[in-house]
Amino acid sequence: MEPPWERGERDSAKKAKLPPAWPPVAALTDHLLREVLRRLPDMASLLSAALACKGWARVASDPAVFRRFLSLRRSPLVGFLLTDRGAKPVPIHDPDVCFITASPRHPKLASAASDGDFRFARHPEIDDGNPRHDNGWRLRGCDGGRVLLARGRYGDDLVVYDPLDRTAIFFGKPHLPHGHHWYNVRYAIVAAEVDDSFQVVAIQHGEEETAAVFSSRTREWAMIDWGTVRCRFAWPYNDGIAAGQFVYWPANTKDENKEDILVLDMKTMAWSVITAPFPPGESYCVADMTEHGGLCIVSSKEQCVKLWVRDNNGGWVVKKEVSLLNQFGYLKKLRRDEWMKRVRILAMKAGYVYMEFWSIRKCNSYLLVLNLNTLNLQIIHNKPGPGDDKRYRGAAFPFFMRLAPVPVPDEDKKLQDA
Repeated sequence: MEPPWERGERDSAKKAKLPPAWPPVAALTDHLLREVLRRLPDMASLLSAALACKGWARVASDPAVFRRFLSLRRSPLVGFLLTDRGAKPVPIHDPDVCFITASPRHPKLASAASDGDFRFARHPEIDDGNPRHDNGWRLRGCDGGRVLLARGRYGDDLVVYDPLDRTAIFFGKPHLPHGHHWYNVRYAIVAAEVDDSFQVVAIQHGEEETAAVFSSRTREWAMIDWGTVRCRFAWPYNDGIAAGQFVYWPANTKDENKEDILVLDMKTMAWSVITAPFPPGESYCVADMTEHGGLCIVSSKEQCVKLWVRDNNGGWVVKKEVSLLNQFGYLKKLRRDEWMKRVRILAMKAGYVYMEFWSIRKCNSYLLVLNLNTLNLQIIHNKPGPGDDKRYRGAAFPFFMRLAPVPVPDEDKKLQDA
């Protein structure tokens, strides 16, 4: 029998050969911890992690980490605003606006949809009854639970209106030096990600390109320098569209063999022009997706949705592709029974693609909400009323309920004091 003292020596030797224990979590470098926090599933998880200790709070408050989660906040979809103004940037008539409720069974969203002023007629200063304003207010943009309206042939009067709260901010076009005038202006509204503020961008092409931005914080316009993008772009025919911290204008490429997109970074006020990886004619939108490195493009051709992202060399590659007719059999039946053919990409936010699926022969259409991660699809029937054969083929916007403001990391006292 083995003496007990020898057995104890052998066991001690085995223990000495065991690998060392994993280092404590506190030993993680800021770089590794930043990569861990960036992989959390949602904002609630990030805030919980930030409350663990001061070190975690500091890394969680890093803008590179924090902003990745801002893009994942999904605002509740109230419905869709459709207009009949076609592709004309400056229509000569007061257009009709059609609002389609997205969630009739959701009490809060259904109540917002029914109580909202989506025809812009319940605000006394907007619907002023002045016969001189026969052109009326026209919808020029939508973002962050607000709409941008312009009045007059050249959009001399502007208002940013909240159809749910029925609050409005009125302002006019910026003043230009003597002898210069604004005309045929393309607008865009961009809501802030972290508070209730917004900005409105105005651009104009003429003898000399002009651009300016209005801030709700200062209630003033400021001119924007064009940098080096002048004369490199086929001037846009429509108003701009918000995409996170960016705003973009598709080029007027009817006579071109490429699809250029004018982009303005609202953080740096820097312009750029990107060329789409497909020929002109396809429906698309630009999306700001930090999880994919920044600006991406969602396009549609022959009922096939593609997500384009940048590769390591700066080119475009297809990250995901979804054939709507093959993935969802009932859409194939709709296409056959109701002559549904066109898919128009409206927007992409927080992993959801918002589209319109419309008929080439009938006046009705369907609004589609596709989750690109789970491939769940919501179908909303845009059914016209009795005797209504109007085709709302103008600008169309998903309208979202505004989320509660998120504290900016540098100002988040709770995280700093955790």
